[in-house]
Amino acid sequence: MYSRSKTVSYFLSVLVCTGLFPLTLCAQQKDSLQTKSLEGVTIYNKRNAQKETHSASTQIMDSLTLRSIPSLQLSDVMKYFSGVIVKDYGGLGGLKTVSVRSLGANHTAVAYDGLTVSDYQTGQINIGRFSLDNTDCITLYVGEGTDIFRTARSFASASLLQLNTRKAVFKENKPWNVNVSFKTGSFHLYQPTVLLENKIGKRIITSFYGEYMYNKGNYPFSIQNADSSLRFRRENADMQCYRTEANVYLQINPKQELNAKVFYYYAKQGLPGAVVFYSLPSRQRLWDENLFAQLHYQYNIKEKLRFQSNAKWNYSYLRYLDPDYLNVEGKLDNKYWQREFYVSNAVLYEATPKLSLSLSNDLFLNDMHTSMEDFPLPYRYTSLTAASTLFRLKKFSLSATLLHSYIYDIVKSEDKGTFRHRLNPSIHISYQPIEKKSFYIEAFYKNIFRMPTFNDLYYRLVGNTNLKPERTQQFDVGVKWVEYINVLLPYVSLSADVYHNMVNDKIIAVPNKNLFVWSMINLGKVLVTGVNVQAMVEMKYHRHIQTEYMINYTYQYVVDISDEKAKNYKHQIPYTPKHSVSVVVVLKTKWIHVSYSLLYVGERYMLGQNTDDNALLPYLDQGIAVYRGFTIKETHLTLGAEMLNMCNKQYEVVKNYPMPGRHFQIKVSFKF
Repeated sequence: MYSRSKTVSYFLSVLVCTGLFPLTLCAQQKDSLQTKSLEGVTIYNKRNAQKETHSASTQIMDSLTLRSIPSLQLSDVMKYFSGVIVKDYGGLGGLKTVSVRSLGANHTAVAYDGLTVSDYQTGQINIGRFSLDNTDCITLYVGEGTDIFRTARSFASASLLQLNTRKAVFKENKPWNVNVSFKTGSFHLYQPTVLLENKIGKRIITSFYGEYMYNKGNYPFSIQNADSSLRFRRENADMQCYRTEANVYLQINPKQELNAKVFYYYAKQGLPGAVVFYSLPSRQRLWDENLFAQLHYQYNIKEKLRFQSNAKWNYSYLRYLDPDYLNVEGKLDNKYWQREFYVSNAVLYEATPKLSLSLSNDLFLNDMHTSMEDFPLPYRYTSLTAASTLFRLKKFSLSATLLHSYIYDIVKSEDKGTFRHRLNPSIHISYQPIEKKSFYIEAFYKNIFRMPTFNDLYYRLVGNTNLKPERTQQFDVGVKWVEYINVLLPYVSLSADVYHNMVNDKIIAVPNKNLFVWSMINLGKVLVTGVNVQAMVEMKYHRHIQTEYMINYTYQYVVDISDEKAKNYKHQIPYTPKHSVSVVVVLKTKWIHVSYSLLYVGERYMLGQNTDDNALLPYLDQGIAVYRGFTIKETHLTLGAEMLNMCNKQYEVVKNYPMPGRHFQIKVSFKF
């Protein structure tokens, strides 16, 4: 048994030894091999990034696709992925979380330029924290693929959402790029951004991105009262935030690269609360701050041997204020602090052209502090080790991973901690039945789990320290066909996959002592059966006129089978539609760029019982965008206008949280 101080000292020593020593050692070695490959960094120089993968369970949106979808923020484009549910509380400041194939937001890892973002308090990542304008590519991995040279933590979730930021491209003899833009729109939206990129010699590239956003968020909405409709405006929905990011890319020599990033986000906003008759307007406020620095090093030691090392430090702060809370102090003012220290090392050995092997190990320490007197101070020490293999033949490929997880939790008031360890396998098979034809059949199985969050374990009156991890099994079979038809149809991509997920020991909240005191328990069992169908087509009528179509359909049957005697047995789980459809149509000409988007979400239920009283009506959201680019000497000017929810439909993604009606934005961008 170790004391907490000894455990911390030991763990940090391991972090330093495993993370820094290999980096230093490798940096001292010299070679001249002209190979360059960065894990987590992909160059997308084609219009359709979907051409880069033959997996039906992997979805990619490149920069041009992202800018074709009428959207205000990153969560707006995420809704157009198949099998994705974005839980949206409305407005720019509302919480945005991503659930993939109805497994919950806690089962979706979010990686930013290769390294996973963490929140051990809630386990959910608010993707509204990241900038749409600075995002170059979004990749959604479900299960496992053929990329085995990556961090161990990227294997440790049911799905992985990878966000890649813009990469600098310089014209010959031009060491500087400057991109300045300004966006304004409905509800007092103001959003200036600046991107500076500098090439220093042949080996160093630096970049800086800065963004400020303010939105009053006072959009109108209606409430139905008997036969009359009452009109109101959203109150206490204002938000202002700052995003900054600095990067350094260093080519040490032809075989070694070093990338460094510093990211900072700060937001303060109102929380408008649920819209209920005769309730007073909410005065709750939220402050959110996040700072992290990450380092990526890669060394191509030999032609068949590659090594990478990653390190990250993360700090986050959250303050929640409710001035109307009825307690002795007459308010609720809670503050939370989280820290993470993280290192990762991975090695890839290509034994033969047909066989590759990889081994990765991640070590990280997470802790949490709070202003709440009765909240324990938890520490979590985690070691993840992933051993992977990739076997490739002409028409067949097989990848398999065995992930070992070792987790040690301890709180300040106790010397004895809680140990957990687990082995989780996964396997992915791909078959190309017709040689020289881009038609693939694939299947995968993955066994994974998620740990209870700090809130699940320790939150006041609610937490349960005896919780077990949620266990998930994923099964998937899919097909994908990609083809060049003719000059008129230069690109056609069709894919479909059928999946089945089983979740055991699902962590849920149930009444404990009374209806007002709830507790977290392992009770839930959920079955997920779904179908995803995707189509992407390009039509080229003239060298200056072409159209692009992206269509997704998702069917999900997601039922609770926890208790055969319960009233919600085999009912669809809350906020999960059986049917959803998304369509994006883009017209590109020499003179103008026009896009149209449609999102349909079927009926859902706000509670576990699928009754009429709990039903949420289907909704249809449509948008349109128009862009025009000009080049004046060496300055490129882009003018754009977007209208979202153009039919002014009122709907709710979350019950009693109305979404904005018709709204617009105008954008001006200069690049020189």
